Amino acid sequence: MIRRLVALLLVLLTATGAGAQGAVDVPQQLRTAHDLVAQSLREYAQGHTEQAFRTARSAYLDHFEYAEPPLRVLNPDLILEMEYRFSDLRNGMRDGQPVAELQRVAGDINDSLRKAEGIVSGTGVLAPTLAATGGFTILFREGLEAALLLAAIFSYLESSRNGRLRRAVWWGGAAALLATMVTWALATYVLSIAPVSRELISAVTSVIAVVILFSLSFFLLQQTDRRRSAEFMRARLGQAVQSGSLLALGLVTFTTIYREGFETVLFYQALAVASGPVLNYMYLGIGLAALALAVTFMLLFRFGRRLPTAKLFPALVGVTALFAVAFVGNGVRAFQEAGWIGVTNLYGRLPTLDPNVSALTGLHPTVETLAAQALMVLVYAAGYGYVRWSSQRHSPQVAGRLERH
Repeated sequence: MIRRLVALLLVLLTATGAGAQGAVDVPQQLRTAHDLVAQSLREYAQGHTEQAFRTARSAYLDHFEYAEPPLRVLNPDLILEMEYRFSDLRNGMRDGQPVAELQRVAGDINDSLRKAEGIVSGTGVLAPTLAATGGFTILFREGLEAALLLAAIFSYLESSRNGRLRRAVWWGGAAALLATMVTWALATYVLSIAPVSRELISAVTSVIAVVILFSLSFFLLQQTDRRRSAEFMRARLGQAVQSGSLLALGLVTFTTIYREGFETVLFYQALAVASGPVLNYMYLGIGLAALALAVTFMLLFRFGRRLPTAKLFPALVGVTALFAVAFVGNGVRAFQEAGWIGVTNLYGRLPTLDPNVSALTGLHPTVETLAAQALMVLVYAAGYGYVRWSSQRHSPQVAGRLERH
């Protein structure tokens, strides 16, 4: 608390010393430095080496240095680290290093700038809440789906009097859980050594996550699709049970559960990038979700279908849609930082959000990111309207068939 007060005093002193330049907005200076670093990379990739060097130098001298006084009190090591990184970027441009190498250096600078903005602004309450909510919702949604699938498999074995095959299901489920953890470790390692910029990796991960989240949203709403999926799973179970092979049944269980685990890994990779300084709160949400799933799992096997799990799906659809909209914004922003999409800044024209909140909601003040999110919202609205219309249209047909039978 005392250090933050001292930092605030230093900000005021810096503003006073700025004279005619007016008060220094430290977060704004950090964001401007971030945008200039991205601009310098685009200029360097286009062959304008001298201009790129001047832009990178301006990012440090004309903007980042104004943010140094409070940061030197709160985190002096970060300041020293960033001085070296800015120097590496400028020297790399002067020495003619490959664009990929400079993108790696710029990625480190951008991570540090975001950390610095979080230090000056504080994490507040909203960003940790969003990170924890995201961590909880992803695991709980995917885990609930896996628990329901396991319950359905056990129910099928009991009804078909094949209880002796239950241990194959447990082994298949355990193998799927282990494979999910290995996938998480491998994904984290591969992404850390991938020979492309982290911005591009973040962009591609976000796009894939959006596609899966979008399809999941409407799958959860479409009762007919869920019935078809259940029928397909029962058919696979029937074949495995008829063969009497423990391995066949274990493989069915493994592939069914691992699909949920793979989706979980992908979503968490995208969320971890967005969480940044509040990443620990994401892990808190994961821990709470694990506890909630343990309770749900026990209740499912005790009470079975009497649990009102179906009522949870509309809420999960809403949260899933919000994640998709957030990942769209982050994906476009990552493409902008990688130099693949232009940037039309709206800084100063829109209210400024905490950087951690911006990352978790995908709300970045550029025309391109906000337009992509608005389009995503419209697509969701149109899709939801179609699903409602389709279900209402088919309801009388279903009722007529029931009356005839």
